[in-house]
Amino acid sequence: MVIKVIKKDIENNDHPIYRSSKIILTSSDIKKAEKFDLELKKTIKKLEHILLSSGILLKRGQKKDPLVVWYKIGTTINNFCKKYPVKNEDEKIFWDNFYQYNIIHKSTPTKKISLTRNDFKISSLLSRYSMSIIKRVGSWSLWREILSYKSIMEDDRILDWVIKALSNKPTTRDGTRPLLKAIAKRFKRIDTTILTNKELFKKIKESEQLIEK
Repeated sequence: MVIKVIKKDIENNDHPIYRSSKIILTSSDIKKAEKFDLELKKTIKKLEHILLSSGILLKRGQKKDPLVVWYKIGTTINNFCKKYPVKNEDEKIFWDNFYQYNIIHKSTPTKKISLTRNDFKISSLLSRYSMSIIKRVGSWSLWREILSYKSIMEDDRILDWVIKALSNKPTTRDGTRPLLKAIAKRFKRIDTTILTNKELFKKIKESEQLIEK
């Protein structure tokens, strides 16, 4: 697929650029990108109206309950992507440029944000779980901490294990960090997709032994 990206020149004028994993783009690709962009804008604008009307999102971007706001954002994104699927090879482009819609965030980051720090990607992942489970784990800031670790973000089995561990034993960001760091260290440079469940959970068990007492 092709994703429309808006770039500003030195005079702050908008210029569309079309990005894709494809090398050569056709007029049909551009037309589809325009439709995708338009539908996404409509979806986000509708979501913004709902959040503002409910009072949990303020006009300056402040969120009365960040966890609830981001959960709703993630749910909306996931529903949109069911209707307009994003190919795996184009996911990074999709998430990298999500901030350009400038609805929930009132300012566009000047530097690219990694997927592990991308609030929209994080909200998409956490909204796959029920709100009751999400709240048992902790606050939005804790969720951002959990998903800042690449190995946890990229393997659902590790994320499921972490969620189960933390929901059974609620803790703070500082209290959670040793476990998260131990898991990240154990799976560093390991392609977890080739691991069986038994192999993966054995390594998770080993990671717990790395936690400094």
